[in-house]
Amino acid sequence: TMVFSALSAAARRRAAPMIVQHSQKRGMALGGSHGPPPEWTGIDKIVRGYFPEDYQLSLAILSAYTGGFILYKIKSAMTSKPDPVVEEKPKTVAETPSTGVPGIESPAFEKFVETDAFQQLLENEEQLKTLLESA
Repeated sequence: TMVFSALSAAARRRAAPMIVQHSQKRGMALGGSHGPPPEWTGIDKIVRGYFPEDYQLSLAILSAYTGGFILYKIKSAMTSKPDPVVEEKPKTVAETPSTGVPGIESPAFEKFVETDAFQQLLENEEQLKTLLESA
């Protein structure tokens, strides 16, 4: 039985190409043929003159979009407006009164925080309330 199965398999392998050659070819799965080339008209005829295959045309379209994008980026990088320069206004340093609390942004405030007057201000609630209300 093994001999018969081997012979039948060999016969099928030899006969398969002959059957495909003599049968009607309908699709690409059996190695079928393509239809007639399309007749291009108008702009398609001009474009297909340069790019006859579909993959060539798709590559040309993608290249055109990529090139346009790169040119746009280069143009926008060259014509971008420079960042506006922010001019710093000179800070007005208010003279600290001899009595009272200097402004927080003044350099004298650091010295005031280190003194006993600041500790007394924090301990006296009335002075602290008036200071916070005036600010």
